[in-house]
Amino acid sequence: MTKRVLICANPDLNFIDGSSIWAQTIALATAATGDAEVIFMAKSTPARDELFSPLKVAPSITIIDGSDKQQWQGKGYARITLPMMAELAVRLDHSAPFDVIIVRGLEIASRLLNDPEVLSKCWIYLTDIPQTLAEYSPEQRRTMQRIARGCGLLLCQTDGFKELWQALVPDLPESKIRLYTPVIPDPPSASLPLAARPKRAIYAGKFKGDWMTLEMAEAWLAIQAAVPDSELVMIGDKIHNEPDQPDFANAMLRALEGTTGLTWLGAQSRADVQAQLLRARVGLSWRDERMNDTLEYSTKILEYGGAGCAAILNRNPLHESLLGRDYPLFANSRAEFGKRLTLALSDPQVAQTAADNLRKLAERHSFSNRVGEIRQWLSAAPKAPGRSSKIKVLVAGHDLKFFKLLQRKLEDTGRFEFLVDQWQGHDRHDEAQSRRLLDQADVIFCEWCLGNIKWYSLNKRPGQRLVARFHLQERELPFLAEAAWDNIDHIGYVSEYIRREGQNAFGFPFEKTSVIPNLLDEAKFQTKKKTADARYTLGIIGVAPARKRLDRAIDLLEALLEDDSRYCLRVKGKNPLDYPWLLNRQDELSYYRGIFERINQSPVLRHKVIFDPLGDDVNDWFTLVGFILSPSDFESFHMAIGEGMLTGTVPIIWNWEGASDIWGAHWVVHSLEEARLAVIQNEPAAEIAAEVKHAMPSSATTDRWAQIIGTEQAAQ
Repeated sequence: MTKRVLICANPDLNFIDGSSIWAQTIALATAATGDAEVIFMAKSTPARDELFSPLKVAPSITIIDGSDKQQWQGKGYARITLPMMAELAVRLDHSAPFDVIIVRGLEIASRLLNDPEVLSKCWIYLTDIPQTLAEYSPEQRRTMQRIARGCGLLLCQTDGFKELWQALVPDLPESKIRLYTPVIPDPPSASLPLAARPKRAIYAGKFKGDWMTLEMAEAWLAIQAAVPDSELVMIGDKIHNEPDQPDFANAMLRALEGTTGLTWLGAQSRADVQAQLLRARVGLSWRDERMNDTLEYSTKILEYGGAGCAAILNRNPLHESLLGRDYPLFANSRAEFGKRLTLALSDPQVAQTAADNLRKLAERHSFSNRVGEIRQWLSAAPKAPGRSSKIKVLVAGHDLKFFKLLQRKLEDTGRFEFLVDQWQGHDRHDEAQSRRLLDQADVIFCEWCLGNIKWYSLNKRPGQRLVARFHLQERELPFLAEAAWDNIDHIGYVSEYIRREGQNAFGFPFEKTSVIPNLLDEAKFQTKKKTADARYTLGIIGVAPARKRLDRAIDLLEALLEDDSRYCLRVKGKNPLDYPWLLNRQDELSYYRGIFERINQSPVLRHKVIFDPLGDDVNDWFTLVGFILSPSDFESFHMAIGEGMLTGTVPIIWNWEGASDIWGAHWVVHSLEEARLAVIQNEPAAEIAAEVKHAMPSSATTDRWAQIIGTEQAAQ
């Protein structure tokens, strides 16, 4: 059974250090179980791909930008605070309950004490706490006891942390504690022996006083003098300001940039760091003596060991318990550091002994092992109970075809009950019926911003919430301008281009808007085996009104037929001349008469353009089609493109404004010749379905609307 998991952890993935790698890794490992839908709360807008990129491409991970102004009633932040992270976690859980919330950070955990129901589903991981019992005041101890007793699980990095919790909370059940030691990528099955590697030392991580990074750089000249063909590589860009060392940051930067024999690579992705480690002999993890009584150990020493490196690290009780008292490269002073590093670089046999020892330790902390453990923990975690009462949502509009799937998805959450006010046109409805339904509603959802949003904004009750979805035609009509804007809580636009158009037309308060793509039906539209002729078949769905540009599709067909006689065009949907409104528009009528004459008078086209009737068999129809066309002058979204992509059909999209933002620039063509080449050079493939599922997963769209409809309502 799939569990909904929120990651709410204090590290910021725009900065690379061990704690941010921890947050990234637990998200990836939880998603890799195959039993979780993971929502990752970012502390600031994802701007750096080194750590965010793997989360973005993981199919079952959704990133929520916690600093986005949509989360904070229109006020944006560069980075949210830890109390704000706790607040947002509670709001998100109230909107759509999670089964598990993974929390790192004492301040976040402490804030969650105010919501015992949320805390009860939390897995708490804390290292930013005093690490001996004597350091706790009575008040601090009571806080720790409340956290331990109230949470779902305690994740402990080491046995030392486990023993600390047991001392703080003597009655704590053993079953509530899990060891969550550092995690590293699965070590390669084989790596170069150290004797075959360059005489290279490496450091990767943050630059901080207690981490002795300045001392490492300053000691390097003497070490290189002793081992002339050696080099030092340092990786990372997070340089701390140290209050007791006012010039630390400047001195560190000078050392990184100006030390002979030292190469500073700046920030690197975890994969790039791993590649560097595989070419090094010894990694550096020397710390200040004040840290020798720590209960936590660095992920970095495991990464060094996994890559087959030796490591310089402090002799302390934790490291001795992990590696043995006879580990050859312990260093507890600047003199010992220089001596041990010189030895490791110059004597490959000593370094290899240390590396072999570290490798054995690292293998116990592999990603694959951790995925298996988390899978077991998830299976034991209870599903979140359903809400005691459902939110009643009144859906109002004249055309609800795009809303029906979203309604089903929202109903499946168990949180919403829907009432429907079916309008007869843009501004025609049964007012008495609308008022009867309004009396029952908690939330009004206006599908299209037409007469419905005007009427409901003027008639909604105090305490009711009004949200709407803006598609395209609204920009040309007066209804939104005539609505009572103060009574509208939120408008969701179907694309960024449509938001620009709508905002330019009306100037609705931007902070009350968002962009949420239309929901694609991943269950209905799936990849099926295509016919042999699909490779030569163009398809288009719906060709009215004239702005759909059926003429461009025919131009493309003619150009392709010059190269290969097997090409054809299938047109699915209602015949344009069957629309009563179209028959009353002379320009539209003339356009289609011209199109049909062109087809019928051409000895080639009359056999190559196939009209398929309207029907709910589109997924089967796509088995006949290799290329789905969008030759329109403009669109708000164009659902047929997404539906086709879900079946593995190649999209050919003319450059209507906003197309690249929605579907990706690589599917957009700017001329007939580009369209012709796109058909010739591509073919249907299941990878196309995977691309669109990743770009606009249905779960993300549903969750966003659930949040907009339900979060603020629940808080009232």
